[in-house]
Amino acid sequence: SEWPDNGSYRLMTRSGAPIVVVRGDDGTLRAFYNACRHRGAPVTRDVCGTARRLTCQYHSWSYGTDGVLKAVPDARSFPDLDTSELGLVPVRCEIWDGWVFINEDLEAVPLVEFLGPVAEQMAEINGPDMRAVGTQVHHLQCNWKLMVDAFLEVYHVRTVHPDNAALLYNDQSATVAMLPNGHSRLTVEKHDVFRDFPMVSDELDNPAVPSLWRQTSTSYGIFPNLVVPWDTGAFTFLCMWPTSDTTTDLELRWYAPAWEGDEVPQEHLDRLELFDTVMTQDKANMAPIQASISSPGARPFQLGWPERLIHHFERAVDLAIGPDDLPAGTAVSDALDGYVDTLHFDEAWL
Repeated sequence: SEWPDNGSYRLMTRSGAPIVVVRGDDGTLRAFYNACRHRGAPVTRDVCGTARRLTCQYHSWSYGTDGVLKAVPDARSFPDLDTSELGLVPVRCEIWDGWVFINEDLEAVPLVEFLGPVAEQMAEINGPDMRAVGTQVHHLQCNWKLMVDAFLEVYHVRTVHPDNAALLYNDQSATVAMLPNGHSRLTVEKHDVFRDFPMVSDELDNPAVPSLWRQTSTSYGIFPNLVVPWDTGAFTFLCMWPTSDTTTDLELRWYAPAWEGDEVPQEHLDRLELFDTVMTQDKANMAPIQASISSPGARPFQLGWPERLIHHFERAVDLAIGPDDLPAGTAVSDALDGYVDTLHFDEAWL
């Protein structure tokens, strides 16, 4: 929905190199490095827009929405130029259930294979019917992994969120699943008074969400830096983007079931504002924790069984780095590797 027309494009810079994702004239989404093949200038400087061609901002070399080089001003100055070999350099772009992912690693496994059971289970929220609501960005004074850890347990809810989340969720009734490739699922039961209470108006409710997820709060951790707490109305993709060893941009990208018209329903905007109160409490917690864990007094950590998703996540980080490249004494134990749940959804309910 964020690329509504052929020629719609969006610029992505979070991974370092600027990448442009564009819908071609054939309706297909493709991703390219935002760098002209002449001398590397950007082919767009706008964050988003619609164009028939992507044109270099320096010397006007222009490319089709399929990345093919279409025009070179004063081409006679470039004898023997093979334009067929000078298209924009592609980046892997894969779509799963309506969500668009890009990947600069040409050797990585296919997206759906990497997601494993997450792809099947999250299909129940009906991603193709979603529309973008808005984006919020919080600048945090902590390492990105600390923020991920905070979303992998509910042990902190009564202490950090006594006046909001703790009133809604029963942190004593939670189930977790460690899924392959560092992914996870966390489900917390709602207190009895809210279990069947409609949290969204009938008009804006997502009918695809089954009763199990309505009576609980369920979130998925998608390795490495994405957490998705489900809801029947507006919900967010929480992306933890490291900006340094001790700072993080927490980007909340909000989505909701498609609605009529262009104006975002006020109910969705109210949900953003409500969630912001929870994030304010988490933000206030992060900087002091970052300072504390940097001291010798913070070693070693003591993780309880309800916090095992943190162990699972940090273990996956170690495996991604590679055992041989870890500083001495920092490796996470492999003691929980045998508890990783590889079941698919239908098998889990048999």
